[in-house]
Order: sequence, then C-alpha cells, then structure tokens
Amino acid sequence: MYFSIIIPVYNRPDEINELLESLLLSTYSNNFEIVIVEDGSTITCEEVIKKFKDKLAISYYFKANSGPGDSRNFGMKKAKGDYFIIFDSDCIIPNNYLTEVEKELKSNYVDCFGGPDKALKSFSNIQKAINFSMTSFLTTGGIRGGSEKIDKFQPRSFNMGISKKAFQESKGFGNIHPGEDPDLSIRLWKLGYQTRLFSSAFVYHKRRIDWDKFTLQVSKFGKARPILNHWYPEYSKLTYWLPSLFVIGFIISAGLLLILFDWGLKLYFLYFLIIFIVSSFQNRNPLIGLFSIVAVWKQFVGYGFGFLKSFFKINILRKKPQEAFPELFFKINPSPVETEKELFFEKKRETPIQKSVDKVKNKIVEPVVTKSKIIGLTGGIGSGKTTVAKYLISKGIPVYISDVEAKKVMEFPEIISEIMQTFGSELITSNQTLNREKLAAIVFNAPEKLKQLNAIVHPAVKKHFDHWVVAHQNHPILVKEAAILFESGSYKDCDKIISVSAPLELRIARVLKRDATTKEKVMQRINNQLSDKERIARSDYVIINENFENTKKQVDEIVNLLKNR
Repeated sequence: MYFSIIIPVYNRPDEINELLESLLLSTYSNNFEIVIVEDGSTITCEEVIKKFKDKLAISYYFKANSGPGDSRNFGMKKAKGDYFIIFDSDCIIPNNYLTEVEKELKSNYVDCFGGPDKALKSFSNIQKAINFSMTSFLTTGGIRGGSEKIDKFQPRSFNMGISKKAFQESKGFGNIHPGEDPDLSIRLWKLGYQTRLFSSAFVYHKRRIDWDKFTLQVSKFGKARPILNHWYPEYSKLTYWLPSLFVIGFIISAGLLLILFDWGLKLYFLYFLIIFIVSSFQNRNPLIGLFSIVAVWKQFVGYGFGFLKSFFKINILRKKPQEAFPELFFKINPSPVETEKELFFEKKRETPIQKSVDKVKNKIVEPVVTKSKIIGLTGGIGSGKTTVAKYLISKGIPVYISDVEAKKVMEFPEIISEIMQTFGSELITSNQTLNREKLAAIVFNAPEKLKQLNAIVHPAVKKHFDHWVVAHQNHPILVKEAAILFESGSYKDCDKIISVSAPLELRIARVLKRDATTKEKVMQRINNQLSDKERIARSDYVIINENFENTKKQVDEIVNLLKNR
C-alpha cells in the first residue's frame, strides 16, 4: 500500500515547515509521497518546500483559492497513491503515525478512517484549553479525543484517510465548509463504504485560533449541522441539539432566579466546576482549567446559537442553504486552472530497509553525514558584533540574527496570543499585530515582567532556531548571533563561542552615532549587560573590533581554525 499525504495550505508557510519536519522523523519503513496544494495564498510556502526537496518526495501545486475541500480533491486527483491521508497544515505528526495506520488497515480494513487529536506541551494555554473542549468526554463525548463508543464515526479532515477507490466513486469533498467532512462520510455510507476511528493514529492539532476565531468556528459548525440534517434526515440525531439545549437551559435557569429558584444555575456551576477540575488535572495547570471553562462556554454558546439560527432559516423559513448562509459555501470552478506553479521533487525517501538493500546490491558505503558546528557570536552594545555577523554572511556562512528573528517570532499568532494573555489585550493593534512600544514600556525596569516575556519568547525562538539549523544543515559552520547569548541560555546550543569586544569609549561613540540617545542611557544599557570581562572569560575566541581591516583578519583566522577542527 502506497500512501499519499494531502495537505491544503493557505498563507501558513511556518506551519508547513513544522509539519514537514515532523514527517522527516517518521519511522515508517515504506516510501510515501506528500502532495501540498497552495490554495491561492498571498504568502506561499514554496521556499519552505524547496528546503525538503532532497529529503522527502513532495509535489507542490499553486492554484486559485477555492477552499480546503476543493483543494483536497485537487491534491487527491494529482496523487499517485492508492490510499490518501489528509492533514490540516496546523498539524504535527507523531513519528509512528503511518505505522499505526498501516497496522489498523491490515487488521480491519476500511475505505475511510479518522483519527483523534492531542495537544503538545509547547502549545499555548488557550490552544490546550480549546483542545480540551473539543476532545473531552465532558463536551463532545470524547469522539475527537479517541473514544470508540460511537456507531458510525464521521472522520474529520484534519486527520483523515480515504482510499483512492472511495474518493473516485464519491467525488470527494463538497463545497460546504465547515461540514464537508461529515457530508463526505454520509455519502460514503450511502455508497456502501464503512468508516472507522483509528484511536492510535492521532495527530497534534495546533488549532491556530484565538477566542474570537474559536467562537466564529464553532458557530459555523452549528450552522452547518442543520444543513446536513436537511440533506440527510435519516442521519440526524437528537444529540446534535445538546449545545442549543444547553444554552436554552441556561437562559431559563437565569430567568428562574426571578422567583428565587437557583437550582438550575447551581447545576451549571457544578458542571463548570467539574470542567475546571478535570482539565486542571489532565493538563496539570489550573490556569488551563480556567481557560477550559471559557472554551467550553464559547463552544456551547457559539455552536448552540449557530444551530438554532440555521434550524430556523432552513426548517422554518425554508430557505435554501446557499442563500441562508453563503459564507459556508465556496464557489468552485468546475475546470480550475491547474496552477500557476507546479514543483515536483520526486526523490524517494530512503527507508532503513531500502538503504540496507542498496548497500548490498551496489556494494557502496553510505557517506558519513557530518553535523554542522554551531558557533555562538556575542558582544555588548556597540561592540560591533553585527558588523562581524555581516562579514561572516559575505563569506557564505549562514548567520542567525537572534534579535531580527525574535521580532518575526513575536508576530506568530500563538505568541501574540500568549503575550495578550499575560500582559493584556491592549498590546494588540486593530490589525492583530503587536504594539512593541507599549510592551517595552511594560517590561522596562520591571525584572519580573521581563522574565514573563522571556518565558514566552525564548522557547519559541529556540524552536525557530532549531528549524533554521535543519534548513541549513548542509553548511559545516552555522553562527548564532545574540546579544544575550549567555543570559538566555542559548550558549548551550553552541559548540564554540566568539565574543566581540571594543574599548568602552569607542562603543559609546558608536551607539551615540547610531541611535538618538544620550551617553547616560548608553551607559545604563551597558551596565545592564554582562561585563566584557565575564563574557570573554566564558568564550572560546575573542575579536577586538577597533579597526575593520584588523577585525576581518581575526574573523578569517577563527573561521580557518573552526573549519580545520
């Protein structure tokens, strides 16, 4: 059996990078292909794909925007496998995933399966709370979390498999979104195909959403369900009404307070107390327990009101679904322009078994893969470490400028979300970007606040740096430039460390020339950093940066030493 992994993506190159990194670690013993469909993105992942061209068998397509369902269909039409596995771009795949899928298919074959999702420790507290609300037996019955107690399982397209035969006969996903996955499941049942939950084939689903987006998402889920019930009344269930009944019951219970009857609200209080206890215990964090109460409330209210609104329009007013909720339907071009760009990286992923066979067959010895040396580059303000970094780049040595990259990382949605949770929503601008001036004002001269910010940013930058290292692993030397290399603990990533130093007065003069500041403020910043003496004592090499020509000679000597060791 040959698996084709289908991934639609829209403006999420960082997610694709993380997903492909996880697939690189797969322990599956057979070859598989990856088909990535760029759904009209304005920020494409083409450059990310190119980094993996020698490591994974990838086909990449760019097409006009037509929604995730149509993009999955597009990818499956292009795929070469006989069984398709579909992921959302915000998933991270465990290394044994494909092995578990193959095991399930061999033991009890089905033409369509779905898997559950879990949260990684690195996910934000809001992501973990939303994951709890979407997977807990206290909310959804645990279906998404891996519960087997269900008669006809409806796979969800963030983690789903379908055979080529079933896809061709069903024509794949429709143009409703969300709701395209249960729609496909029901059509497959009508064609005589079976679906099943593979509880061991889970993914880590990041759910790239904040509270407002989550509310909008579950509201759309609620609106989609009465449409599906209208299309397939034989598959409607009373359980689909539960969120709406939850909301109605709460409103009635609040109204009963007028006659001093509070037992209804007490039951709701008890329910949310249980949510808090179970989530706090499960996540080992009471803050996530509190966030889970918010997530469950938003889930039930968003879905419940969305369901009621849709039921009224579809069943009472008798409106056509596309007219009642046009936002739930993508317009699909029946003959889409295949693409503006097609990239094929057909290099087969060598499995451990294949490598052994090739060694015997060809009588060759595999080349030894050498690990890149990671060199730390640091120095105090005005020392000229940026000048040294630029010179290293001119020599063809990749340099990771930590300050520049950290600014990029701080604009990631999940990081903005964590900063907002910790420091307040007023730090976020109307276009959902970070107000750095306000944040700087909060953490300046407030060590505890700065520590909180570092606890959010530094692990994310570390993860980002790790991805950068993988992307540049063909270079023998990689440099990580950071002013706070020692303070942040980043020195632990480095094989050797270079410190750049300069006389104090020269450093001050450089900063005064560069920045609109005063000598007193420059001295304050210098005094807040490690001393040159301490920095040099912890370094392997020292560059005295007074004259650029002499500095270049020192850099060249150090680079030659590093290359020969």
